[in-house]
Amino acid sequence: MIKVLVVDDSPTTSALLKHILEADPDVTVVGMAVNGKQAVQMSVELLPDVVTMDVVMPDMNGVEATRRIMAMAPVPIVVVTAHADSEEPKVAFEALKAGALEVVAKPVDTARAAVDAWGKCLLNTVKAVAAVELNC
Repeated sequence: MIKVLVVDDSPTTSALLKHILEADPDVTVVGMAVNGKQAVQMSVELLPDVVTMDVVMPDMNGVEATRRIMAMAPVPIVVVTAHADSEEPKVAFEALKAGALEVVAKPVDTARAAVDAWGKCLLNTVKAVAAVELNC
């Protein structure tokens, strides 16, 4: 069983991520954080196998939260952001530099088929990074 901590300040996005991840019998969402500070605390307490991390959040952004999680309780992190393909490609590089293993753009197309395809990609990414052993 892959234990995932979902981090996103949008209740709609968090619910979608939880729905996508838990549709797979090998994945369970063990917690849902709404900001970076909460993500750091929950990562230390819950010891998930993978964290999905938004970037733009109140209190502490996802890049700083990634940095702190990797220092305190290293875990594979998949950044899930609306900013991955925008005019701010720097966000993706900053997240990877902070310790994230992958950056996935949130879906722009909200048609069911597009979201389903995106969900399969996200699920495959989460499963792939869960298998990565961190030597921190």
